[in-house]
Amino acid sequence: MKRAAQDLLMILLGGTALWLVFSGEYTDYVKPGLRIPLVAAAVVLVLLGAAGLLRDSGEGHHHAPRVAWLLCLPVLAVFVIAPPALGAFTAGRAVARPAPPPAGDAGALDAGAGPVTLTLGEFIWRAYEAQTGQPSNIANVPVRLVGFVRPAKDGWYLTRLKMNCCAGDAIPFQVRVRGLPRPRAGSWVEVVGVWAPRKDGQADAQDIGGREVQPVKKPENPYE
Repeated sequence: MKRAAQDLLMILLGGTALWLVFSGEYTDYVKPGLRIPLVAAAVVLVLLGAAGLLRDSGEGHHHAPRVAWLLCLPVLAVFVIAPPALGAFTAGRAVARPAPPPAGDAGALDAGAGPVTLTLGEFIWRAYEAQTGQPSNIANVPVRLVGFVRPAKDGWYLTRLKMNCCAGDAIPFQVRVRGLPRPRAGSWVEVVGVWAPRKDGQADAQDIGGREVQPVKKPENPYE
């Protein structure tokens, strides 16, 4: 590979990262909080590539290692394969873990104005507290949860993936839905219902007694 081609690939790689950020597609792969570092890294790549082109323009031909062609792979993956955000397939093969406790005081749930909107993580933790005998006010409170559908042998699960840094470390938060027909696998839905204590006593798995389910648009940020 000629050095000029390597510089052009760096510009292309940086431009691809900038496109992912400004199109909003980057949230399929990394947390929204990494937007600024991602933009900074992309700008550095573009500047380095441009500086390399200017530096080499008046010199003879230089050759870079062939391994530099691997810089093409991320660009091809984004524009040719276009991998979507992780979904039901990943969640069905990952090991579910109990949700971490909410930061600070979770506060009381006020159902006076209708179902309370919760993240799956918060619902799981509040239900975990109630299941283990800790103070909790989730019992008999209608809640609204949003996630995608994951089929299972024992019914179906409303699922959302939690990302700590990037898609590679995502773990599933899953709530089994009782009493409602299963929508299409992988589709995004909103479920309204109340916490349903499990008869088997499992504190690390939670159910919701569904009252209503309706399709919704995939959130701009599909992860929690």
